[in-house]
Amino acid sequence: MAMLIPRLAGGLQRSSFAAQACQLRKSAGQLSIQGAVVRRVGGSSYPLRLGALMKFLLLIGGSREAWARLSPSDWSDSRATHGALIASLRQTGEFIECNELNIAPQGARVVRVANGAVSAIDGPLNESGNFASGYYLIDCVDIDRACAIASQLYEGRFAPIEVRQIGG
Repeated sequence: MAMLIPRLAGGLQRSSFAAQACQLRKSAGQLSIQGAVVRRVGGSSYPLRLGALMKFLLLIGGSREAWARLSPSDWSDSRATHGALIASLRQTGEFIECNELNIAPQGARVVRVANGAVSAIDGPLNESGNFASGYYLIDCVDIDRACAIASQLYEGRFAPIEVRQIGG
């Protein structure tokens, strides 16, 4: 499990704050951390988290039929659920980004290459009529935590949420 250490003074830059944290700890007479990842966690207080975190993509599925069945109340609930989840993930430091994906044919293409010939067709739809409608990119301790986060997505009530680790 990751452990929290107090906020370090001096506005650390994301690209170098692991090195700076180790340097500050050495200058304070503490041992440096070998092989740990140091990250900012939540809000403006920026405590640092030590431990290896993994990035996951939560790919939100959907279909035109499923989205068409949503009432105005459902849309409102969806927005509220996403807002609360994003706030919670920001607080824990697990949120990286999320967004909707354009599902209009002019906003998506499927590209294939066969025998050196490139073809591109309009639209995100596959043969089943399902498509990816949005995503969350998160940073958490393991796939079980990523699945727990995915289970909180509103769309999980009517569409699959695919959880994929990024990298290896």
